[in-house]
Amino acid sequence: MFYLFGTHGAHGQVQSPAFEVAVIKLNTDLPVMASGPGLRHGTLRGEKVTLKRLLSVAWGITEPRVIGPDWLDNKRFDIMAKSPEGVPDSELKPMLQALLKERFRLTAHLETRKMPVYYLVVAKGGVKMAVFPAPAHRLETHGARGGTTAGTGTAAKIADALAFSVKQPVIDKTGLTERYDYRLVYAPLSPQAHDDAADFTLPDIFTAVQDSWGSNSNREKMT
Repeated sequence: MFYLFGTHGAHGQVQSPAFEVAVIKLNTDLPVMASGPGLRHGTLRGEKVTLKRLLSVAWGITEPRVIGPDWLDNKRFDIMAKSPEGVPDSELKPMLQALLKERFRLTAHLETRKMPVYYLVVAKGGVKMAVFPAPAHRLETHGARGGTTAGTGTAAKIADALAFSVKQPVIDKTGLTERYDYRLVYAPLSPQAHDDAADFTLPDIFTAVQDSWGSNSNREKMT
């Protein structure tokens, strides 16, 4: 076990960079449409993000691997912060770690646990996703309202995106190395009170992954 917020300040060692200015406010507005957080050109922005989401970004792990009290996932925040001049966006993780420690008096540690996971594997029919850059196209939803997973990235990144939707770790077992253009629409797994208009004629996420991407998700145990 070790704490993750140590910085160097003694004996001439260089201190980790920190945001120059940051504002974090509780947001209780509905409906919940979270965005970010993301650091671009020195400015960090996020709207209606949970602390669990901020922790996952700060340590580069998927949200299901963040274990803590219920309020990590129940309270939502708006966040805006500015990096010091000349600090690259690649320094997001240590700066966000330091910010969370300062504002929330947070301590954290890494540990190994046994927990259920999903494996992402290639289906028998092969991969159906287009290799990036794919020809321009639109995602047709026919007015349906459901969950959406979309972007460009490797199979490992796609597994991380799916983990956010299924609320459990997803491990890439495809062996694929290409970068893909991926889009998926599916019925929400756990509809909220404000999701009255959600379209449940859509396939569940597991069927949608196989039909649209040519992949399967097998549930296993991981240590």
